[in-house]
Amino acid sequence: MKVVISYIIIIIFLFGMVTNGNLLKIDHAFGDGLFMEQLSASLGDRAADLLIKMNPPIVTTETIKNQAQKPTVEFKLFDSKTNQTFKEVTYFITIQKDGKTLLSDWFFNPDGDLYIEMQPKNQNQISVYGELDPILNAYSSRANSPVVASGPIFIDGGLYNFIVRIVTVDYSRTIIPDDQQPEFNSWLSIGAAKNANLDIDGKIIPTKVLSYYDEIGNITHDKAANSINFTMPFSYDLKRLNDPKNAVFVHQEVEVPKPSVLSADGAYRGVANGKDVTNVLMVDGNNQTKDVVHFMMTKPVVLQIANDYLKNNSNNTNGMMTFSLIPSKNGSEAMNGNMNMTMDMGVK
Repeated sequence: MKVVISYIIIIIFLFGMVTNGNLLKIDHAFGDGLFMEQLSASLGDRAADLLIKMNPPIVTTETIKNQAQKPTVEFKLFDSKTNQTFKEVTYFITIQKDGKTLLSDWFFNPDGDLYIEMQPKNQNQISVYGELDPILNAYSSRANSPVVASGPIFIDGGLYNFIVRIVTVDYSRTIIPDDQQPEFNSWLSIGAAKNANLDIDGKIIPTKVLSYYDEIGNITHDKAANSINFTMPFSYDLKRLNDPKNAVFVHQEVEVPKPSVLSADGAYRGVANGKDVTNVLMVDGNNQTKDVVHFMMTKPVVLQIANDYLKNNSNNTNGMMTFSLIPSKNGSEAMNGNMNMTMDMGVK
């Protein structure tokens, strides 16, 4: 149920941004952290969109460990003007995490759609299994028979970089010239879960933070503010963040047990790097034992925070992003059966 609610929250939030003219159709070939991206390029005089979609949409280090989850990633190349899928597509796919290459190989599908099932395992390297095309020497898949990538992938939470180059279209034996091959650069998020037992006035309050952007640092409680605090590594490189091709999206999820001193007010304030971001909090109160509070920080929010950070840190781009969740009667309220969506696109 929690996975379903989280998925609905993200979909509702993204739909809200569409109505404000800010996101969903990512009209470029570069992204930064969701479960699905549609990226655009061109093939001669034809528009070529690549849909990269992970199923199930919510994948975390916990669900992989506890549920033996084996996510499937779909790659679908189509003409955005006609909505027709390209056939005879050969993909050269590289997957990286924290700058390290995990997989780099050739894949092919005569119908165009490629499916790769990820089987996370603690091994030294990734092994790929599937039917090999005898001429292209590329792994081939169909919807009911995906290629399998088994090994150290999706073991750690955070962003995974998918670099996809299109090598053939329409005719599998006709290679697109190197300088005309579309390349797509995408990022998919695996949730990184971290648990903490907070000692509040001698009583242990268990809580959990789930980050869909990077690994979470220490989770602490500030007695004076009665706040849950945590950190996350973040690159404040404005060239990367300002790139119009990059749709930055930072999603953090905090579980607050109830009843407890942390959930007694029934509402919360959110702070990131000292800036009030209560307007981008979404609070799911459907669970009787906990509130689930979502920080949903879009590109305008992140850019404001990044600019302030660089002014105060001598333009040092590599640092931490700090978060605080504070019980407050004046904050975003937990809604049963509905999520509070009163927010705008900036920080106060």
